[in-house]
Amino acid sequence: MARKYTHCDICLAACGMEVEVEDNKIVALRGDKDHPLTRGFLCTKGLASHEMVTDPLRLRHPYERTGHTWNRITWPEAYQKISQRLREIIRKHGKNSVALYYGGGNATSSVNYMLADGFLRALGSDRIYNVLTLEFTNRYLVMQKMYGKQFHVTQPDLDHTDCLLIFGSNPMVSLDHPGIVASLKGLKNRGAKLIVVDPRKTETAQLADIHVDILPGTDLFMLRALHTHIFRKGLEDKDFLDKHCVGTNGLQQLPEVSPEEAARICRVPAETITRVAEEFATARSASAVCKLGINVSTNCTLTYWLVEALNSVTGNVDKPGGLLFNPGILDMNLLSLVAAGFKRRKSHIGGFPYLTNSHPASELSRAILQDSPDRVRALIVDAGDPALLFPNSTRFEEAAERLDLLVSVDIYMNETAQKADFVLPATNFLEKDDLFIIFPDHFPYPFAQWKHKVVDPPDEVKPEWEIFRDLSRHMGVPVLNQWPMELMFRAGELLGKMLGTPDRYAFDPKNYYTLLLGAMGKVKFGKLMKNPHGVKAGDIQSGAALKRIATPSKKIEVAPTDFLEALNRVEPPGDFSDRSPLLLITGERSPHTKNTQLRGVKSLTKKQTSNALRMNTADAASLSITDGDNVEVTTESGRATVKALVTDDIRQGVVSLTHGWGRKLFHPETQSTPEEQGTCANLLTGDENLDELCGMPVFNAIPCSVRRQ
Repeated sequence: MARKYTHCDICLAACGMEVEVEDNKIVALRGDKDHPLTRGFLCTKGLASHEMVTDPLRLRHPYERTGHTWNRITWPEAYQKISQRLREIIRKHGKNSVALYYGGGNATSSVNYMLADGFLRALGSDRIYNVLTLEFTNRYLVMQKMYGKQFHVTQPDLDHTDCLLIFGSNPMVSLDHPGIVASLKGLKNRGAKLIVVDPRKTETAQLADIHVDILPGTDLFMLRALHTHIFRKGLEDKDFLDKHCVGTNGLQQLPEVSPEEAARICRVPAETITRVAEEFATARSASAVCKLGINVSTNCTLTYWLVEALNSVTGNVDKPGGLLFNPGILDMNLLSLVAAGFKRRKSHIGGFPYLTNSHPASELSRAILQDSPDRVRALIVDAGDPALLFPNSTRFEEAAERLDLLVSVDIYMNETAQKADFVLPATNFLEKDDLFIIFPDHFPYPFAQWKHKVVDPPDEVKPEWEIFRDLSRHMGVPVLNQWPMELMFRAGELLGKMLGTPDRYAFDPKNYYTLLLGAMGKVKFGKLMKNPHGVKAGDIQSGAALKRIATPSKKIEVAPTDFLEALNRVEPPGDFSDRSPLLLITGERSPHTKNTQLRGVKSLTKKQTSNALRMNTADAASLSITDGDNVEVTTESGRATVKALVTDDIRQGVVSLTHGWGRKLFHPETQSTPEEQGTCANLLTGDENLDELCGMPVFNAIPCSVRRQ
């Protein structure tokens, strides 16, 4: 029996794993007690992840669809047929008729993203759409405007802050930072303040000293009131603003929103708003952060900016206990430029900025359906499921039917794959090597751990990087869109064959990262191999990042001009109509699910068989709804039926429906279709009401009505 070490790929915490393997089978899986960040912690999802390896529903061979029939084909046939159809589409309609959507099924993989991205760029297309544009590209625009670079991302110093202010996040369940539970409990134990702004009494809000049960979609006005009160009372850090920031006057000259005005809009007491402002501004150190609850609401970019600016106004940037900048082990801004170049791109429909090297995924369905010679005609979906995840899922179904070619690279025959022409079977994260470098802000210091393959994949399953490498070569384009690298590895493969070791110098993750880390990494590949639990590559030096601000002024731009102009156009939300008296949010997290993933893991689906509409006891009583009743939810975009979950942990006037459900997985050979798991929340969301600055969709604060069926 062999004992191996790797890390989990389900979310960005990348918790360490210890795996016992015998005869290429996982016989035990647990948290790695020697992992320096997670110290043996592994959540319920991670502990069950090995079930995906042996799941009878997973794909094990390439398939081609003919009408309603799926036929098993060989890899050479799949490559040849896909390449032939891509060439024909490009010849007839141009290079930009081909698009790629990269999903969140490989959360910590970097080699998969790089190979997929490089493949499409090598074809001559820039029509890349990634899952980040549905979740948090607003933050990358804020980083670019305030600090000068997209990937100059801040993170809270959780273990040293005296006041943590959280908007729209439930880290006790989302667990997207290693050791986050211990950090939050440690914060409470040392007497620091925890303030949570959320319409639900989440697991994190239950720990809070102050819980602000705000009306969804109004956080912007509470933040404006926080800024107003801090400036009125002279609680800003004038020295920090004078020395390290520009644009302070722009913030101060905005029309004031008093705590009393914000109270009427946000439906929270004015005294609570002033208390939050004063607790935060007078703390010795403080961090204000926001996550998905803000990112998928109305005015998401402006709201994120005001959260980020709150830290600058109070002097809590690049200091212990405040916001820090983790440079990671590789320069992500440089890697981004190498991949996409310096060209400033705008999206084809809304003219939105090209953030994280991607157009907004919320535009993809319309980019396929538009009556234009420039429309998307071929789509490759890698580790994603737009049919469930995209806003207005009905429109994506229509778009998928209009494509000339749809290729899905995935572990399962998911809802998108079921509409594809070709489905290519991908590895589970336990079956491949990789390196997590893309989100260093989820680690407390520069850190890297090689993700070791612990078992070989079954049958004809291949890692995604190999699929895109082979597709690149069948299309006659270079791997990673880099001819020098392609020629070098081709020569290495030839040399390996001559020496009788064909794989020694071939393109694979180990050889690629040996080169990349050797050229620009803060830790060398050999050191990663000698340290299976991961490597610390330095400390975050407080004050150092302020010297590297890349804005034209070389200071923090606390009030970018286009943000100020957009903020002046924002009007307070109107009163609810009788037709849609409730507000729907769809970002609630569950301990047993991860977006559209893990639905085939039986030990998890037994614990949560479906999603439900969470609603306040008083709202339910007024509608004669009891717990467990079937209810119909209606919005301007559509309607859906779901069971009611009646509770007191959500504010009156708000209902919550977890997204990612509505799955109907089947196997292409057995054709057996199981019962639908839950309700797709994106039957109720739209894809036209987009953030005017970054193009992200609105998944929260959607007017709706509910009735018992």
